[in-house]
Amino acid sequence: MEEIRCGGELIVLLDTTACIDFLYGYKEMKPIIDQIDEPLQITTVTVYEVGIGLERARRKKSEARHDELKRKWLGFISNMQILPLGMKEAEKAAQIHDILESKGTMIDDNDILIAGIMLVNGFKTILTRNVQHFKNIKELRVIEY
Repeated sequence: MEEIRCGGELIVLLDTTACIDFLYGYKEMKPIIDQIDEPLQITTVTVYEVGIGLERARRKKSEARHDELKRKWLGFISNMQILPLGMKEAEKAAQIHDILESKGTMIDDNDILIAGIMLVNGFKTILTRNVQHFKNIKELRVIEY
């Protein structure tokens, strides 16, 4: 599948770290997000990973902190397309896993799932500070911040 573009520009998928950094006010993240004029995307895997953090905030901080972060999160993703994990995406992730395992360059399963979802849906550009997690997946272009 071809890389998806909008108005000739790349459509960028945000890795979980980019979402978490935005949510927690990582100082370098907001200007980067603000500079991207094109639609941003995330995956259901990112929704899951951020959800874990939100539940942890409820348990370790307070209900109020959880509610504050959840409101910010829902506002942040309100205009994003959330790409699901289906059969084709899972099969692509399994192929990626096999390739990485054969090279001895394994990464977290959630990152492999994100890559599988991206590639099946035509996305090739990911914004992350975890370059190590994605650099060995040859089909992906990694934008580091």
